[in-house]
Amino acid sequence: MVENIAKQMVADLSKENIVIAIWWKRAFAFVLDIIFILGTLVLFTRGRITFAWEFIILFDNPSETIFWFLINWFLIFAAFWLYFKYSGRIMQRSLGQRFLKLAIIYGDGTMMPEKNWEKRAFYKLRYLLPLIGIIIGIIDLIKIMRGETHQSRIDWYTNTIVVMDWSLPSEIRVLLK
Repeated sequence: MVENIAKQMVADLSKENIVIAIWWKRAFAFVLDIIFILGTLVLFTRGRITFAWEFIILFDNPSETIFWFLINWFLIFAAFWLYFKYSGRIMQRSLGQRFLKLAIIYGDGTMMPEKNWEKRAFYKLRYLLPLIGIIIGIIDLIKIMRGETHQSRIDWYTNTIVVMDWSLPSEIRVLLK
């Protein structure tokens, strides 16, 4: 049932000559967002945020390092969630998506409602989990490449479609920043 609705949604968009984003552009946009957010965190923490990936320090002296380890991961998750939430609300996409001329639209071909950006930002946090996030990301990329609707699981959960911004009707394109 849901798959049929998604197929109908994509078919309706193609009738309006809206071009669905290809998988490598979506992946590259996410990588650009990661570079931007982690680069900002490295600058603000003077490089100390990089200790979040050094799991071996937890075994050296766990009583001293666990607190800072958890603080680092809290900062990473909070920064990513805030970034995706507010970049979506303000620009209707992230900076990486803007750079690659991608836009996120709602399933009915309109702009995504503001309240849905929190949900989409929360679902994107799964890609940050060490090792597990890479596996989930690869599975989602395969789903995007092979699926008829070219949607990831995040797109399914939030009823969104990632499209090329230049292919949108002018009344929607003027709302993008």
